[in-house]
Amino acid sequence: MTASFSFRELPRAASAERWRMAVWVLAVWTLVGLFRAVDRYFSDPFQLHRLEFGLWEALAQSLLASTIWALFTPPVVWLARRCVPTRDYWILPILSLAAVGVLFAIAHCTAYQLAYPLLMGFPLVVSTQLAALPQMLRFLLPTHLVTYAAIVGATWALSYSRLSRERELRASQVKTRLLSARLEALKMQLHPHFLFNTLNSILPLVFRDREAASRTVVRLSDLLRLSLQNEGSDLIPLRKELELLKVYLEIQQTRFQDRLTVRLDIEPGIGDALVPNLILQPLVENAIKHGIAARPGSGRVEVHARREADRLRLLVRDDGPGPADPASAPSRPAEGGVGLRNTRDRLELLYPGRHEFEFRGARDRGCEVLLTFPLSMAPPAPAVRANVPRRVSADARLAPIA
Repeated sequence: MTASFSFRELPRAASAERWRMAVWVLAVWTLVGLFRAVDRYFSDPFQLHRLEFGLWEALAQSLLASTIWALFTPPVVWLARRCVPTRDYWILPILSLAAVGVLFAIAHCTAYQLAYPLLMGFPLVVSTQLAALPQMLRFLLPTHLVTYAAIVGATWALSYSRLSRERELRASQVKTRLLSARLEALKMQLHPHFLFNTLNSILPLVFRDREAASRTVVRLSDLLRLSLQNEGSDLIPLRKELELLKVYLEIQQTRFQDRLTVRLDIEPGIGDALVPNLILQPLVENAIKHGIAARPGSGRVEVHARREADRLRLLVRDDGPGPADPASAPSRPAEGGVGLRNTRDRLELLYPGRHEFEFRGARDRGCEVLLTFPLSMAPPAPAVRANVPRRVSADARLAPIA
């Protein structure tokens, strides 16, 4: 198998970033040159007697050496980025880099020998300057190779750091897209679910009270319109969620009449708290379906919302048969219904490890679902009256929403 010089190439920086890096390279090498000049002039008494022209000579020597390395840095960086050893193929890249490093050291000494006399105002005798190269290389080759290796190492470190950040960003973007797609799928699962259940609740009214059935169909259209208005958002203000919930409850109260009493107990000042879209409706639907409709007589459903420090607490409670009650309907799910599963899954996606979901028997009777998750407030927006006609009378037994 014939080896080819086709090493893995690290990604290049953007054009604007390359210009910034060039400025930084020049600035760093200038500082290095100044430091070496000051160190040689003030901190090296053994070399002081060799500085015939004092500080100017120290500056000229050090800054010239640093400037040459500043000019060499771009090609060294280009080579280091293109010549990256891999786990299975590293001998040839390393040997190639080492050979090129020797060439850069020779080029640096040559450029220095030819430029220094001109910088100091001496006549340039090329043959004399080049004749001193072997002796100069004998002392400076290790230093130049270490400098060259430092540039190569810094290039690899910065390139791999940038590559790692880009990979993390792409992974985060993919994760965000997958999360959004899954949330959208879960949210879209709710629309046909509550539409099917609501249509089933309207069906008995068609034969019993056609006028009530007609009103309920109108309210169902209002409910669908409100749900579509919020369709593009995973999180919506609590007041919008309650607005949709109240329309849904009006439909259910048309069906159950005096059998259903609902109480909304909302702490003042949390109307702008962000909650998952359609988070309450499935829980209330579950409470009505399994706590009220499954037994004779009247029943009560309560919805509570409270702020607890930096968390929001939502509670939906009914007074129907509890999950452990022998009289409980066999179909009553223990966290297994579509609405409950959907709610739990969406909370896990939106607040991984930072939420609580609890389905339990109520203190006295019935069931309750408790949700807690981090509290965040929506930015203030001008109040806009929703174009949804109010059709609940004062005795509909819906507690006012704060």
